[in-house]
Amino acid sequence: MKKLCKMYIVVFIVFSLISNVVFAQSIKVTPKVIDGKLYVDLDSLKDFFGFDYVKFQDGVIIQKKDLSVSEVIDKVNKSVVAIIGDSKKIKAEDFYYSKIPAGLTHGSGVVIDKNGLILTNNHVVEDMKQPYVIFYDAKAYKATVLYRNKDIDLAILKVNRTNLNPIEIENPKNIKVGQEVLAIGTPLFLGWQNSVTKGIISGLNRPVDESYTFLQTDAAINPGNSGGPLVNMQGKLVGINTLGIEYFQGINFAIPAENILYFLDHYKKFGKIRRCYLGLEFEDSWLSIVGLPSTLGLKIIDVKEDSPLKGFVQENDILVSIDNYSVNSIAEYNQLLMRYLPGDKVKLKIKRNGKIIEKEVVLKEYPENK
Repeated sequence: MKKLCKMYIVVFIVFSLISNVVFAQSIKVTPKVIDGKLYVDLDSLKDFFGFDYVKFQDGVIIQKKDLSVSEVIDKVNKSVVAIIGDSKKIKAEDFYYSKIPAGLTHGSGVVIDKNGLILTNNHVVEDMKQPYVIFYDAKAYKATVLYRNKDIDLAILKVNRTNLNPIEIENPKNIKVGQEVLAIGTPLFLGWQNSVTKGIISGLNRPVDESYTFLQTDAAINPGNSGGPLVNMQGKLVGINTLGIEYFQGINFAIPAENILYFLDHYKKFGKIRRCYLGLEFEDSWLSIVGLPSTLGLKIIDVKEDSPLKGFVQENDILVSIDNYSVNSIAEYNQLLMRYLPGDKVKLKIKRNGKIIEKEVVLKEYPENK
C-alpha cells in the first residue's frame, strides 16, 4: 500500500509540473517501477520541456536547450530600447555624413527592471543634454540619468513606465568561449532599431584598455549598438555591447555580465560604485601590452601621498599578487579589486630586488567616489 501511494504521489508531481509549465498541452509517458520507485524516460520529456542531458558515470547533467534565433529575438525584443538626445558637443551647424541630423546622438539600452530602469553605456549618455528612451512599440519617454560611471562605462536611466520586460542576466560561470550570441540594438540610425547580428563569444577577460577586462565577440557591433544587450541562446544577458575595433571585422567587445552585476549590486547597496584604492600607479609590462601571457607582475611607478602603502613600497617595486591572486596587467588589477570593498584587509606580495616581501593593508576608497 505504501508503494502504491508513493507511485501515485510521483505521478501526480510529474503531471502537476507538466500542467504548470504548459497548461493546456500534454504529453504521454510510460513510467517504470523499479524497487518501488517510479522512473520516467528522459528522452520522452526532453523535447517537451526543452532540455538536453549529458550522461556521466554516476548520473546525468541536465542542460536547458538553446532556443532558435527567432525564439531568442521574440523573448528579448521588448527589453531592448533606443536612446537618443541632443549632444552637448556636436553643434547643429556641424556637418557629418549620417542619417541622424547634426546635433543628435543615439545609442541602445536594455530594460533591467519592470518599473522603468534602463541599463546602457556611460558614453551613450554622458554628453546628452536630455536622453529619451524609445521602446519596441515606438513610444518615447523622457529619461533621468540616475547614476553613471566612466571607468566601467555603465549608466542607469529611469523612465516613467511600468510593466516592462526586464532581461535576465546570465550567471558569469555559465559564459564560455564558443557559445553563440546575438547583439541587438540600433546601429547607425533609428530606422534600424532592434537590429540583430549573430556570432560567438570569441574570448573572455580581454584587457582592451587599462580599465577593466571585456568579453570579445565576432557579432557585429556598429555605432549606435553601444549600450545594447549581447545575449546567449537562452535570451540571457551576457554583456553590454560597447565597442568594435575600427577598420577590422569580427573583433568587437562587450562589458561582461560579471562587471554588470558588480555595477548593479553596488548601485543598489550604495548608490554608486565603491571602488577600492591602494594609491599606486602602475606600468604594464611589455608582455601585457602586446597581449602575451605574463607572470611579470605590475611595476609600481608612483606612490601617491594618500596611499595606505606610503613608506612601505617604493618606485620600481613589483606587485606580484593580492591575497595570492596573481596580478599581471592594470585591467586585471582593477578586475581583482572588484572582489573587495573599501575597509577590507588584503595581503600583498611585493617583489624588490628579486626578493618577495609581504604586507597586510586596509583598502581605501577611490578618492573620486567620496
